[in-house]
Amino acid sequence: MSPQDQHGSRGYSVPTGRPYALKELQASLGSLGDHLRELYDGAHPAEYDGIADALYVAFRTAAGLAPAKSYTGCPEHPNGALDPEAPEGWGRCLICNDRRRLGQRRHGGPAAAPAGEQRRLGYPVPDPPYTLEVLRTHLRTVEDQRFHLSLSSPAEDFVRIADDLHRSFIVARELSRPRNASGCNEHPGAPIDPDAPPGEACIFCAGRRRRAQRSPQTPEMLPRIRRGERRQLQRRFERPPG
Repeated sequence: MSPQDQHGSRGYSVPTGRPYALKELQASLGSLGDHLRELYDGAHPAEYDGIADALYVAFRTAAGLAPAKSYTGCPEHPNGALDPEAPEGWGRCLICNDRRRLGQRRHGGPAAAPAGEQRRLGYPVPDPPYTLEVLRTHLRTVEDQRFHLSLSSPAEDFVRIADDLHRSFIVARELSRPRNASGCNEHPGAPIDPDAPPGEACIFCAGRRRRAQRSPQTPEMLPRIRRGERRQLQRRFERPPG
């Protein structure tokens, strides 16, 4: 029975958890405008961290309200294996990509049409360029959909707003972490340390330099070990013989 038929019948009931999740989603979306008003053309990438975090929280809430997405984004193999070396423009389904590669080798041409839009774990990923104006456009679309959401909204409405929130989050994340803005060849997509001098903005390299400059007496937190492994501790003093 479709949501419309359920709504028209006397036995219609709201899905469990939807009232609380919808209230949380509306609250998350209401704060996006405040974050957006603080941004301007030429803003430092670190200033986009706030709206990127808020968009991710809103996206996760909307994704919980929508039906579960397929892992591969493939309608034929929704929970199949992922292709770790998928060419640009192809899908993520390993079975379909192997079939397509085999068709290229046999006939000298593609066996299937390329994907129209890249989808990461079933959610759309917009193409570059990533600019503040593009982010504003996506957020206007989200804002228009927000006012039409209700407890009895069909599942397609929640799927649509989850997709648009994911697009907005990707744009905001790329603006907060522009490719190789730190100038670091080792960590090209690393966050930027706003307090670091020019040319040393990579936050990972800056942290490594700070740790190297500490005195030996400075306490340091040990890294977490995997389950089942034993930590090899280095003793400061050897045990006395006997």
